[in-house]
Amino acid sequence: MGDTLFIAVIFLSIWAAIYAILVTYNLHKKYRLNYLSTYLYFQIFINVFGVYGLLGQSIARKIIHQQESSFQIIESISHFFSFLGLPFLIFAWYMFIRLCREIIDKKLSRTFNLSYFFTLAFVFLSYGAVIVLSNLLSFGDEQYAFFSSAVIYLYVTLEVLVLIIALSQIFVNAKKIQDEKKQKAVLNFAFLILFIFGAGITLFILAEESSILGAVYLLVFFSGNIPPILYWRAYLKKYFTAPVLQKIGMMTMEKFLDEYKISKREEEVIQQLCEGKTNKEISETLFISLQTVKDHVYSIYQKTDVKNRVQLINLIQSYREEG
Repeated sequence: MGDTLFIAVIFLSIWAAIYAILVTYNLHKKYRLNYLSTYLYFQIFINVFGVYGLLGQSIARKIIHQQESSFQIIESISHFFSFLGLPFLIFAWYMFIRLCREIIDKKLSRTFNLSYFFTLAFVFLSYGAVIVLSNLLSFGDEQYAFFSSAVIYLYVTLEVLVLIIALSQIFVNAKKIQDEKKQKAVLNFAFLILFIFGAGITLFILAEESSILGAVYLLVFFSGNIPPILYWRAYLKKYFTAPVLQKIGMMTMEKFLDEYKISKREEEVIQQLCEGKTNKEISETLFISLQTVKDHVYSIYQKTDVKNRVQLINLIQSYREEG
């Protein structure tokens, strides 16, 4: 791979990392949803790992290779950079699993948390110990090659396990989501991630065969985080509105309620809708049946001539702007 192409790959990778983080940050700031906070941490940790463990390793390999260093030195330096980035990858995987639980309104158990970090801490320390031993015992080329291959397949195995653990939570529990639009969005989100991560794993395995495949893997690794968050942003923009009622004055709200002849119970339902709650959550909060909630929502939409909660909030917001 030529120097110009190599620099371009580094530039595009860093740009993709920054863009993914900024998009996620803006979503978290706008909607203040718990799982978006987790998603932001995932983006930060996975991209920091990419910079330390992947870009750092690639840059070091290219510099050392140009100096015609031995195979052992090249592999030793490569493992050092991978080791530096591994803690960020461990936290990124955890945040990804946590994200997949929180997006379906569930939480990780304390037992899982302890088991996860204990297991991955053991992997991290073992990896470091082998790197030290490889230098103390002066591994030969064959031993280094075997060690490097073992690390690659260990990484792939762990990545696949993380995908299975995380996405299985969505595929198993998605049907329990009462909001059909969110259910569809969550499933599409999971399939998109499965496709992108699957492509990334395949390219990672093939990356050693040529520098071009290695460059493609780097681009997929960093840019692959963008499509899922853009898809989720589109879903939130279309179907979810951040709470705004607390920003609207009493006089403005009363004007809206009076003009559209909204009942007291319908007002309570509107407040819940504006907080982003599903029909089931509203029924539990207000202690009324799910069908009653649907009836109230239908009545509200009919009175205000809107089709969804986004249009309803925009309508209320327009009263604030007029005031």
